[in-house]
Amino acid sequence: MKLWKRISAAVTTLCMMFTCFACGEDTGIALTVDGFDVRAGIYLYYVVNAYNDAISVATENGESFTDCKTTKDIKKILKHTTIDDISAEEWIQNKATESCIEYVAIQREFERLELELSGEDIAEVDASLAGTLTFFAEFFEDSGISEQSAKDILTSQKKLELIWQTYYGEDGSMGIQEDTLYDYYAENYLRYKYISMPLKDGKGNLLKADGKAEIEKMAEDYLARLEKKSDTEADLMKEFDYLIDEHEAYVTSLSKAAVTTTDANGSTVTTETTAKLTTTEKTTTAAETTTESTETTVTGETTTTAATTTTTTTTTTAETTDTTGTGTSATTTTTTTNALGYDVDEEVIVAVSTTATENEKPEGAETTTTTAPKYTPCQKVYEWVVDEDTHYNEPTLIKDDECYYIVMKMDIKDRMTENDLWTDNAKESVRSTLYYKEFETMMDEDVYSKFTEQRNEKAYKRYKVLDVDVVEYQAALMESYYSYYYGRS
Repeated sequence: MKLWKRISAAVTTLCMMFTCFACGEDTGIALTVDGFDVRAGIYLYYVVNAYNDAISVATENGESFTDCKTTKDIKKILKHTTIDDISAEEWIQNKATESCIEYVAIQREFERLELELSGEDIAEVDASLAGTLTFFAEFFEDSGISEQSAKDILTSQKKLELIWQTYYGEDGSMGIQEDTLYDYYAENYLRYKYISMPLKDGKGNLLKADGKAEIEKMAEDYLARLEKKSDTEADLMKEFDYLIDEHEAYVTSLSKAAVTTTDANGSTVTTETTAKLTTTEKTTTAAETTTESTETTVTGETTTTAATTTTTTTTTTAETTDTTGTGTSATTTTTTTNALGYDVDEEVIVAVSTTATENEKPEGAETTTTTAPKYTPCQKVYEWVVDEDTHYNEPTLIKDDECYYIVMKMDIKDRMTENDLWTDNAKESVRSTLYYKEFETMMDEDVYSKFTEQRNEKAYKRYKVLDVDVVEYQAALMESYYSYYYGRS
């Protein structure tokens, strides 16, 4: 069993201190910032993240790590790589140092604001630490990062959350009004549902003209049936959901008889297939999914974000949620029965997306990349829904190249109640979208910039940043990723 799993963090720290003094070189402290001694373990933690950043920047600048199997392979490339006109090694050291300065600045700002961690905050840190150690304990030990250092960093992240709340949270000093958040959500999120009518036969082949005409006639029939139910919103919604199920059953019936083979006697055999074309791919999640405002140890790079949310009891489609409303359409499909009087399980909520967006250029990169928007279910449908002239509760037929869609846009404000879409987590998500960049700028200019470091050169020479086993880190990262989504085996 690993040493640090057998003894307490306090004993571990004492042993580390004894070892450092015994060897004649005090390298247990990596640097000092504003009189605050930053332990080597904290510095090395940030080295790991800076190392991954360096790989990303080097890749942006044309280096290829595709054939790298070991950390030695990566080191060979980075030893001869420059970023911002300095060696990759020095760049990593500097970036890790900047993170250490920010770490100390957070402690000082937390003290200046006279904030305190609650019992619940401490419990959250402990839970986060336990989850992190499940996957990263061996890597941390191999890299010289103590359990206490990991806990101190997680605690610092929690402190940063509380600083954010002090300025921009509810009742924060910046005076952010809930009406502002409400208006933003109402203006930047769309609500609709649709029926997918693929223009393909059971084998996946595109239909000929007569086949398309048949699908169009079916769509017109659906629209006529919806028109008959348009007197009340509840009846219209129920009929729409019924038609979704009806057409899904129809598509499934086509696919079941689609696969034909020949047996040993030369006879034709029809094999039913379980594959089916559905309106939406859904996987049910817990009642409310929240990503807290943290720098996590289980991401390829350490990034600070405020809380983001997947709202209400959700069934999330395969799309990627992007609460900023740019680049990738945020998509959720809810499974809540509410005061509206009908189920909303087939509804889609998407963040307004414009054109392909330019990603933030990584520090030191020579070029930028762009991300094309993803649309649910297609661009034509999205453009129809986002059009301000599109009326609510009026189903229409949208024709795409390989699929027809019956689409209906609804007023998102009808569902912006505290027990449906407009939860506390949704408010925090909007608050983050609107103000977190502003908060980061404020911290950079008014807090972090006030501090400078005094490096312990012995420690910087001792800890060879390019020797950090990033391959081991990536293996632990992937294990944590698959465990999160699929559970541990």
